[in-house]
Amino acid sequence: MFLLPFIRILDKMPGLHQIWLFLERNGSHLIDCEQNTVEEAIEYANEFAHVNNLSLDGEPFCINTIVFCPIKKDSSELSNFYTSMETPLGTSPSREVWRSFLWASTQDNVDSWGINRLLDSLPLSEKDTVYSVISGIMNGP
Repeated sequence: MFLLPFIRILDKMPGLHQIWLFLERNGSHLIDCEQNTVEEAIEYANEFAHVNNLSLDGEPFCINTIVFCPIKKDSSELSNFYTSMETPLGTSPSREVWRSFLWASTQDNVDSWGINRLLDSLPLSEKDTVYSVISGIMNGP
């Protein structure tokens, strides 16, 4: 199971959404939460938010093997975390960081600019890409 804290900023610009993902290895991988059941992983997500003083923007939810943990964009403790701009790939030691992505709103699931499909070339685990996890966020509960 993986943990994916995220922040969703709607309509950053007309038709675009800014999505911040909290990732390990300087922003290149999902966080392995090492829980065996969905219930344990959701409990872990709630505990993660509580320990780090992050306000939830809804209940954590699971899709496949990822527990999505929606975080409020105005959580007071966000400034205590690194961003991917502060720790580029190859920085040692590697850190857990917030990394931002843009997502284009689509009509009839047609991405005429191809913005979202570019995210499919960025792997976050053996079977998940940035595209597949942001799709889960956009289509989640």
